[in-house]
Amino acid sequence: MSLAIKRLSTNNLDEFLDYFDHRAFLNDEDWAGCYCQMYLNAPGTPEEDVFGPGKARQGACDRVSNGTMDGYLAYLNDQVVGWCAAGNSLLYPGLPDAEETLARILCFNIDPDFRQQGIATKLLYLVIEDLIQRGFSAIEAAPTTEEAGARSFQ
Repeated sequence: MSLAIKRLSTNNLDEFLDYFDHRAFLNDEDWAGCYCQMYLNAPGTPEEDVFGPGKARQGACDRVSNGTMDGYLAYLNDQVVGWCAAGNSLLYPGLPDAEETLARILCFNIDPDFRQQGIATKLLYLVIEDLIQRGFSAIEAAPTTEEAGARSFQ
């Protein structure tokens, strides 16, 4: 299996949106509609301002356009099969101890039809490799607990 990754940009924004519109959360309604906007907002931002109807999707578009959202799409045969939110820690204002040389990996999503095939592991290694090449001196992951992770987005 030859997995390719591409960093999220305006060039592949439509592919990102299509993945989140149709594939990302087929079996997890609680996260459907998030468009990976959860950690990009200042603490105290009202949830309805971020996740009201259509707002998360538009937020992703706006952030990709202005460079305040980062991550990687995973491709098999030119088809998006996964996503990883990762980038400069300064992009995530709700998480402590951010600094210019620290990268954070916050979210993984693999298309349900492609799970259990090692894609997340390969994606992780490719993301780490790219973050190192981009000059980050440290990389951390910020998982959530099952309890904290349960949400419903509209």
